[in-house]
Amino acid sequence: MTPDLLDDLLDRSAPATRAPRDAELATMIAEARAERPRPRRRRIALVSGVLAVVLVSGAGVAAATDGFSWGPWAQHPVGAVPFTMPNGFACELRFSPYSGGSDAAFVAEVNRTLEDWYRSTDVVAAATPLLPAMREHLADLAAESAADPGADMSVLTPAERADEIEHRAWAAEWMAWEWVVGDLETQALRHAGYRIPDDRLAGTERVGGIQCLDLDGQPYVPGAGS
Repeated sequence: MTPDLLDDLLDRSAPATRAPRDAELATMIAEARAERPRPRRRRIALVSGVLAVVLVSGAGVAAATDGFSWGPWAQHPVGAVPFTMPNGFACELRFSPYSGGSDAAFVAEVNRTLEDWYRSTDVVAAATPLLPAMREHLADLAAESAADPGADMSVLTPAERADEIEHRAWAAEWMAWEWVVGDLETQALRHAGYRIPDDRLAGTERVGGIQCLDLDGQPYVPGAGS
């Protein structure tokens, strides 16, 4: 993924309704497949992170951490969601507050509303019944995108193939949780009386990240085997 393409994806990830977001994600999948560089394993890890960019409102960056520490932005997140993936990995999503934009008072108000919502809501319980449909939805979007010429796993060793399958499943599950939590955030803001999307969030930024522990209790580092 080239820096210019990443910048373009961030510029295009402003709050939107589900339909434009779906169309944009399908385009992003195709563009990322066409432009991300080799080696293939690292390329897959990179596109997984980029696809997650559109899963939260506003422009933002989503990234898997190094598995050992959270970045400075995540020390005081607006919300954190600990959950267990179907493969048994113990994970946590963290989201920074919104920053930037032209209306600082409005952005601060939105951040306070989100903080209150995360503190008062069992996000995992709210998200769980929505995940099956979201997983299917994202799988359909991926299937509709252009074929990936580097996705043939027949050239991998059995160990590499197993690792790649695990990694793809992990990335897909991460995206599903990001989308569902993003939708729940939007519902919470609308319930609180905000009009979402709102032009006053234009130009804002935020960061989302994930950390996971594998079945042995060790940090899962995406792409570590590449």
